Amino acid sequence: MNNSVLNGKCFKFHFVLLWCLFVSTINICMAQTELVSRQDGKIILENEYLRLAFADGDEFRFLELSSPDNNRTWLPDGGDFSHLWELTIKGPDGINPEIKPMNCRYTGASFEENAISASVSFLWEMRLNKNHHYPVRVIVSLPRESGLSEWKLEADLPEGWVVTKSDFPRILVKQQSVSKLIMPAGWGVEYTLDSFSEYSAQYPSCTGSMQLLCIHNEDTEALYYATHDKDACIKEFKVKNRGVFSSVSTEVIASESWTPASGGTFSMPFTTSIGIDNKGWESAVVNWYRPFTFETVWGNKTFESRKLPQWVLDADMWLRPHFTTEETRKWLKAGLDFFGSQTACHWYRWHQIEYDVDYPEYFPAKDNFRDQMQEAQKIGSHVIPYINGRLWDPQSTSYHRQNGQEHSCRKADGTLYTEIYGSMIPNSVTCPSSKVWQDIVINLTTRIQNELGSDGIYIDQIGAAPGVPCWNTDHNHSVGGGSFWHLSYRTLLENVRKGLLPGNIIITEENAECFMDLFDIMLMVNTPQSEDVNIVPLYPLVYSDRMMLNCFLYYPLSEKVNSMAFRLKNVMGLLWGAQLGWIKPELIMAPEAREEAEFLRKLVSFRKEQHDLIYGGRFMKEITPTGDNPVLDIPGMHNSHAVRGAYWVGANGNEAILLINMDNVLHRIILPDKSERLIGGKECLRINL
Repeated sequence: MNNSVLNGKCFKFHFVLLWCLFVSTINICMAQTELVSRQDGKIILENEYLRLAFADGDEFRFLELSSPDNNRTWLPDGGDFSHLWELTIKGPDGINPEIKPMNCRYTGASFEENAISASVSFLWEMRLNKNHHYPVRVIVSLPRESGLSEWKLEADLPEGWVVTKSDFPRILVKQQSVSKLIMPAGWGVEYTLDSFSEYSAQYPSCTGSMQLLCIHNEDTEALYYATHDKDACIKEFKVKNRGVFSSVSTEVIASESWTPASGGTFSMPFTTSIGIDNKGWESAVVNWYRPFTFETVWGNKTFESRKLPQWVLDADMWLRPHFTTEETRKWLKAGLDFFGSQTACHWYRWHQIEYDVDYPEYFPAKDNFRDQMQEAQKIGSHVIPYINGRLWDPQSTSYHRQNGQEHSCRKADGTLYTEIYGSMIPNSVTCPSSKVWQDIVINLTTRIQNELGSDGIYIDQIGAAPGVPCWNTDHNHSVGGGSFWHLSYRTLLENVRKGLLPGNIIITEENAECFMDLFDIMLMVNTPQSEDVNIVPLYPLVYSDRMMLNCFLYYPLSEKVNSMAFRLKNVMGLLWGAQLGWIKPELIMAPEAREEAEFLRKLVSFRKEQHDLIYGGRFMKEITPTGDNPVLDIPGMHNSHAVRGAYWVGANGNEAILLINMDNVLHRIILPDKSERLIGGKECLRINL
């Protein structure tokens, strides 16, 4: 065979091979176009994880939201899905209509697709005057490799018009025989969806520590609804149960900067993510929300990079002294002697002014505060005094001297936000963008450290109380809502940190996620507490490897210290990674509380041995042993098994299960691997894996 024949055959072989590869590539590309299609009067948006179906006609209808693995839609049969969105807009001469789909003309849908994702655009036209119609668009997209659909809202407006509020996306969810709602209040809470009940989470605040909610049914499937908003704009998640279905939506007070002043497209600066996870709400949160947080300014810092002072890591337990009387001195000394000198102190009412009155005029301190603080410090404790970072008393001298009303947040009608707490004194909500207010907080931090010798400062309400929109046109932010609240406090707290003395820390109340990198510790006390609310470890599932928390819940005066509720709070706090206590010394050291004090001391000692897991490690899941593990009646709280557990993976990859028996008697329990363990009454156990 000559070379020319051989070369010819090789050429044909290579040509055929290339042609096959070309055809295969074309087939793959053609297969990829099937993410979105028209079928039987429907527009189908579907990948291997999620299926969405919409009516393809003259009327908008959302027909199906399901997982291909479970051919059951989350949408109620025959539900009215036309009310997908709602916009409040403001126009010339104060006109202020609420625009709904029913007030508009629906003109249909179009779709497009590329190698990464597909999207469907639904179009309505709103009529703002007799001669002109303006489009409102809802864009729903679905990536090829994700089970999360993304929902975006846009509207075109003429010059002089702005969007002031949106409610989007409004979806209806079918009510199952048992449907439960996961909300991001504090640690996280689970409600059983009762008929005609309503729930809300104001973000960022203690009722909305994260930007998500989940609904799950009797099986493991869960609906995930979240905004992955890196700017942490003010928003409110709402769930309204109406018996056969629940409506879910996000209400947003818009920043007027989101609408071009010269006219143009209003666009929400974030999308809403909706998906279904067949493995349950914990899986959804870990697989979808947790990765998002690493892309944010607040979530991209490791625990190790925080470089917390060693005394903070060693504290494990906090006491909460009030006032500076001889009784304060006596009980604090007793508490530090009992729990150990490393126990830290969060000190209230150290100032001459009444609590929640005359803020921010805390100085001078009470005469004997500095002496009592130094006594605690000399034996090894560390002291963090209290101030409020949000409220300004309109009757205070400084409010009048520094024109406080001009630095307070104003409602759309021009009035001030005022809030009343236990003092019964109205306080003004101060705008964090105010340079005057920022200087006040920074100056207080400096004085408390330098003049009093504290180990840092506690700044109340920033991580707990809700952000409010502000329409004060003289402030250095766009009027309305948006991200100014988060970003202004970020500037304030970054400047506070610059003035921290070596080894000192700052703490806040509660765990609004967008502030977590700015504080060394967040105090956990405001999670809803009742027999009907099941507290769940939503926050630890996401942030346990990056944030230090302390306490678990308030100890109300109506609750006996020698109660099972007291035990449960500290057990759950330890298992989920928190430092313990945060209790008044006189309560825990009272003679009638001796048994609980000894149990708490045992927990503190046990926690000191778990630093390799808790500091920088990940809380993976709760462990509920079977076998002899009775459910205990916990007055004032959701009932609990006697033995509770948690599975942790340490920063170095070491794995362990932590178990605590809060009961008084021994139990023989069975772990998930079917092994048996004996655990004595009020005993703690670590099982290395």
